[in-house]
Amino acid sequence: MPDRNQGGGKLRNPLRYAGLGVELAAAVFLGVLAGGWLDRKTGAHGIFTIVGAFAGFGATLYGLIRTLGKPGRDGD
Repeated sequence: MPDRNQGGGKLRNPLRYAGLGVELAAAVFLGVLAGGWLDRKTGAHGIFTIVGAFAGFGATLYGLIRTLGKPGRDGD
């Protein structure tokens, strides 16, 4: 007799990553805001805005790699 919980693991795994797009957008947005603020304070003409966007993307990528490295609760 097949285990009823076996099919549930297929649904739970994609749901672990469902918020990744929102997380990416928020991190890049906050990086751009912080970079824009630094640009205004220092007169750097946009360099900190670009650095902030890449930092937000890098932070999201780092979090994704950490999440992918963790085994799920269901033992996958």
